[in-house]
This record gives sequence, C-alpha cells and structure tokens, in this order.
Amino acid sequence: AGQGFILLDDVACVGTELSLLDCPHSNWGQHDCSHAEDVGVRLTHVFSPAGPPVRLVDGESTKEGRVEVFLNGQWGSVCDDGWTDRDAAVVCRQLGFSGTAKARAMAYFGEGHGPIHLDNVECSGTEHTLGQCVRPDTVSHSCWHSEDAGVIC
Repeated sequence: AGQGFILLDDVACVGTELSLLDCPHSNWGQHDCSHAEDVGVRLTHVFSPAGPPVRLVDGESTKEGRVEVFLNGQWGSVCDDGWTDRDAAVVCRQLGFSGTAKARAMAYFGEGHGPIHLDNVECSGTEHTLGQCVRPDTVSHSCWHSEDAGVIC
C-alpha cells in the first residue's frame, strides 16, 4: 500500500496508448479508493514483442524526421551506426507508411536531446517493428547526438 494522495481512479486503457495519461480516467484527485486498492506493474522484458513506441521528430512533414523511441519512461534517439534503408523501411512500416523509405544519418533532422537509446540496429527490412531488429546488447552505445538517425518515408 502506498501513502499520500491518490491521483487517479477509474483508469480505462485499451492498450494502444503511449502513456497512462492518454487513457480515460476520473478527474485528478477524485476517487473512491483506499491505498489497499493501489496497483503496480512488473516489467519482465526490456522490449515488448512489438518493441518500444517510435516517432519521427523535426521533419517537414509527419512522414520524415529524427527517429526516437520510448524506453524507460522517456523519448530518446537512435544512433546511425549501421543505419540503412532497411532500418528506415521498418520504422516507416511501424508508423503505418508504405512505399520507399530512405535512411538519413549524421543528425540530418537535427540533434536530439536526452538519451540515445539504441545503436547498431540491424533490420533485414521485413520486420514489422524496430523492436524486432534490436538485440539486447545494442541498448548501450558509443554515440553522440551528431549521429542521430532519421528517415524519410
């Protein structure tokens, strides 16, 4: 049981939300709960089978930008070491875009901020999500934001 304020009640997620706050819920602080009803989560894998959520940032349209993934509660970039059109194709597919995909390297869409979550991503090009291309040992990296990967879908 926790202590202090109970902030959320009647949370009704569908499972596709990127954040708990995107789920329908009661007004902040309005509840009919006690701390005996506190919930918790146990994470058993770094990546879900679908992999981490992905977004494109700082492009001129929604179909291009710096690739960012959501891990450990924050958005971070992907290092361009080994970044190819095959990797870009998987990112575009994951985001629902079809057609040709082009990889962009060396912070083509500007340098990101915060963590660099992935390095040495290796996609064959047939995967449905970027998470399927990532080996657990590629989470550590030796990159700078000047090496942030991008895509044009």
